[in-house]
Amino acid sequence: MTLSPLNQNSTIDSIPAISHVLWSPSGHQLAYVMNNDLYITDLANHTRVTFDGSSSVLNGVLDWVYEEDVFGSDIAMWWSPDSTHLAYLRFDETNVPDYHLQYYTQQNKSYPEEITIKYPKPGAPNPLVSLHVYSLLSHKSMMLTSNASSNVTVNAPQNFKEFNVSDRIITDVTWATNTSTHLLFKQTNRVQDTEITSLVTIERNETYIENVRTYKPSDEGWVESYQSMVYLSTSKLKNNQSIISYVDILDNGKEKSPLERHLYRIQLNDKNPSSTKVCLTCPEDTEEHAYYSVSFSPHYGYYVLNYEGPNVPKNILRKVDDDSFEKVLEDNSLLKNLLQQFDLPRTRMTTVKSGGVDMDVMEVLPPDFDATKKYPVLFHVYGGPGSQLVNYMFDLNWSTFLASKLGYIVVTVDGRGTGFKGRKYRMGVRGRLGELETIDQINAAKHWASLEYVDPARIAVWGWSYGGYMTTKIIEANSGLFVAGLAVAPVTDWRYYGIMNSIYTERYMMTPQMNPDGYEQSAINKMEGFDNIKFLLLHGTADDNGKMYIFELFMAY
Repeated sequence: MTLSPLNQNSTIDSIPAISHVLWSPSGHQLAYVMNNDLYITDLANHTRVTFDGSSSVLNGVLDWVYEEDVFGSDIAMWWSPDSTHLAYLRFDETNVPDYHLQYYTQQNKSYPEEITIKYPKPGAPNPLVSLHVYSLLSHKSMMLTSNASSNVTVNAPQNFKEFNVSDRIITDVTWATNTSTHLLFKQTNRVQDTEITSLVTIERNETYIENVRTYKPSDEGWVESYQSMVYLSTSKLKNNQSIISYVDILDNGKEKSPLERHLYRIQLNDKNPSSTKVCLTCPEDTEEHAYYSVSFSPHYGYYVLNYEGPNVPKNILRKVDDDSFEKVLEDNSLLKNLLQQFDLPRTRMTTVKSGGVDMDVMEVLPPDFDATKKYPVLFHVYGGPGSQLVNYMFDLNWSTFLASKLGYIVVTVDGRGTGFKGRKYRMGVRGRLGELETIDQINAAKHWASLEYVDPARIAVWGWSYGGYMTTKIIEANSGLFVAGLAVAPVTDWRYYGIMNSIYTERYMMTPQMNPDGYEQSAINKMEGFDNIKFLLLHGTADDNGKMYIFELFMAY
């Protein structure tokens, strides 16, 4: 077999010759996907692992909807740490409806180029996904999930459960040990309110699979799946040995502010590990704020600590077992010196109440703000489930420009449904997107309209994607508070769109068949509010997420 470069003349709608490549941990093998079939090579020999790849069957590479809204990458294969096994996903998109996009990219063509995407909308067939493992020792593949009740190739106990292939979303796959003996994977049902975690034990002559956890939230909300499963063997920990963990979600709100992120260390061999918790990044001054992220070396001996705000970011290399070791990798001194030449706006964090809860608010004020004057206010909205705009990250954006150049006050409110304030704060929007979020933004606007330094006759709102949807819902509510609105790529009806397809939409709205009233109420149905303000609607023709179809439907009103 001869490997050749990608075809330079292939069209945007064709299958690339090689679409994904992944080195084994040993560096001696290479797994790659060609024409949607999976191959393994050591450069001297080439092994074809799958034989059914086509335009509708994908092996080892994610389909569009999984890449967009499940894994957030194009990886659908995972080498075992000892390089003897390769786990991979197979997708059958045969029954997934097509969506056609037009690209206006060639100046010398009379017609636009057309690309076809397998795009499942809410209630439509999803791709059928199955998990497989190929052994480089036996040169055989085993299927770990069934595509039919009689087609299971591994041993399982009688009480083993899995979702039917048409009701299954695989959300995470990870090797659990340093060899190829154990594999963990998670799956949810289609509406993502139940999650099953399974452990696969691979032995020389036999393979077993068992459920180790079935989780259904008691609050009837959705399951929040992350690609974050790890295997921690506490038997190898020595006395007083510690492990460092990056904590990016603080649901109980008892640590620092939910607008911050910090790095903590705990001792796993303690009977109560949480009692040994030490914050490694919390400022000594309780009035000081900070936002950090972290990246560990492959063997966890070192980590790069990224300070991300509120001041100019910097990157620091640290050693896990030596707190005195510190090396600054980048301090962004050039940017820091450059910014000293500018009169930047002030940012103020506060809260405002709506529905009996405190909402986090970020207020960007002009550099020369004078509380005795009257200022126009622009609300910047997003509000998607689990999102967060209000935090202490460093950012120079359009809000910075509007405040410093045009003298606007820009207000951002993280209302109910947004993230990092606990499940109760997030889950209230399930089945009724756009309802509570709209109420919260309008209540915030009422508060700002009452402030002495705000001109209540000059309050506007804008947002992009889910923020565009929020903008249109706020205008639809016809509160009389806003005089202008700008919506970019908005959702206008979740039945036809679902900002990120069926998987995104059904996580929060369930299917249209299960929740017809919720879908009807969440759509933009009332036009009176748009007659009373200045409204600008923008949309990109090549947007493969928010389709122009939704824009055109809205304009048809």
